[in-house]
Amino acid sequence: MSTLSKYIKGTVLALVTIAVIVVALNWQSANRLYSVISLFDKALIVNNFSHMKDVFFNKKIVAKGKPYTFTESPKPLPASFTYRDQVTNSEAFLARRATTALLVIKDDQITFEQYYLGTQSDDKRISWSMAKSFVSILFGMQVDAGNIDINKTVGFYLPELASSGYGNVKVEHVLQMSSGVKWNEDYLDFNSDINKMGRVLAIGGSLDDMTSELVNESEPGKAFHYVSMDTHVISMILRRVSGKSLVELIQQNLWNTIGMESDAFWLTDSQGAEFALGGLNVTTRDYARFGRLLLNNGEFNGKQIVSAEWIKAATTPQADYLKPQTDKLGYGYQIWLPPQAQQGEFFCVGVYGQYIYVNQQHNVVIVKNSADLGFQDELISKHETIAFFREIVASLQ
Repeated sequence: MSTLSKYIKGTVLALVTIAVIVVALNWQSANRLYSVISLFDKALIVNNFSHMKDVFFNKKIVAKGKPYTFTESPKPLPASFTYRDQVTNSEAFLARRATTALLVIKDDQITFEQYYLGTQSDDKRISWSMAKSFVSILFGMQVDAGNIDINKTVGFYLPELASSGYGNVKVEHVLQMSSGVKWNEDYLDFNSDINKMGRVLAIGGSLDDMTSELVNESEPGKAFHYVSMDTHVISMILRRVSGKSLVELIQQNLWNTIGMESDAFWLTDSQGAEFALGGLNVTTRDYARFGRLLLNNGEFNGKQIVSAEWIKAATTPQADYLKPQTDKLGYGYQIWLPPQAQQGEFFCVGVYGQYIYVNQQHNVVIVKNSADLGFQDELISKHETIAFFREIVASLQ
């Protein structure tokens, strides 16, 4: 049993009183609460990660128009790869990391595609924090249009947050996860901010209101501190300047324009605000189509969907403390850089093993979905997975 599963089961008694009240008021809310409690149970996690819309509030994104079609040129995966001077068997790695899907695309050709643990190609898989990178691209479109100046403060765009920890923070620093806002992202702490947020999604409440309650902890723009709610603030600015919801924006600007094949959906709070920092649910192939947009510097079929300048900025560390090092990942605008990153090498990542890896030099996109309960060694997991992806890239040359 995973550490997280033990934690969740250990907190059931703490939730009983809340659950009893919720049952008395609303059975659907009680069901959502139960789903949060059991979401990561080993026997349920794979199915849960492909069926999030069955429980949580959500909005649909509709596939329209002719989908972009990848050709196929099957090639085997490398039998093994080296990580920390140890040779690791690829199939054993995929099994150990509870992989549910792996898709490799080189020169717009699918070289490998496989689904595991009983999942199917049309499953809508939870993005977790890969959604942050989608938000970054939607944000870049508004910057391109002149509707947002990232050097202005959050309070300039959201006066209701003027007295919060975000009020005087530059928008750019929020994009970089260096807002200086106090936030506890410990999934194993029942009282952490990230778990409080999960209960808001389950029971009902407003993520916007929760954002307004956060306070400053340190000077902005000085250090990287991963604050998932930073992305929600970015989404609030997006909604304010555009007058549209995130689903309307992603429908108009991505699902209608880059050849997405399948419908998708975005989890929301009970007020209808999208769970911007982790609530997208998308097929593996459509994750790859988004990766292809990044690979091609924002261009699709001769049309610039988001500027190449934004893609460059979003995948470039803008300060020394954001640069990747030998044992440290780098960060741009809601997009990660691997250790010792090559030019044009970056990735989107979500907890429990969700990846969109892009290598522009070699024209490769790799998508990996997982239900990996070994998230407590998440940093090691990321480094090991990047080593695996790099071996795949090398094998395709």
